[in-house]
Amino acid sequence: MVKLKANIKLYENGRLSPFKSSYRPVFNFIDEMKTSGQIELIDKDEFFPGEEGIVNITFISRKYLGKDFAVGKRFFFGEGIEFLGEGIVIEIL
Repeated sequence: MVKLKANIKLYENGRLSPFKSSYRPVFNFIDEMKTSGQIELIDKDEFFPGEEGIVNITFISRKYLGKDFAVGKRFFFGEGIEFLGEGIVIEIL
């Protein structure tokens, strides 16, 4: 299991409603490869479209996070094939 802290931004034009802790979008760390992860909010109940903030994210396996997975790694997340936001790894917990 891999847990990290990331600064994410939820695009204003993507998702129409906020999400809460335990939100499970798909993440893209490697081109053409998606993996599931779970976002846990820090010090807030909801994360709104257009908002930027720090969250914890948990992944079951490191396999699809890329060979260059490290602090500073950029990624995208979304639902299905549509990206709804992006982020950057700020700490590996």
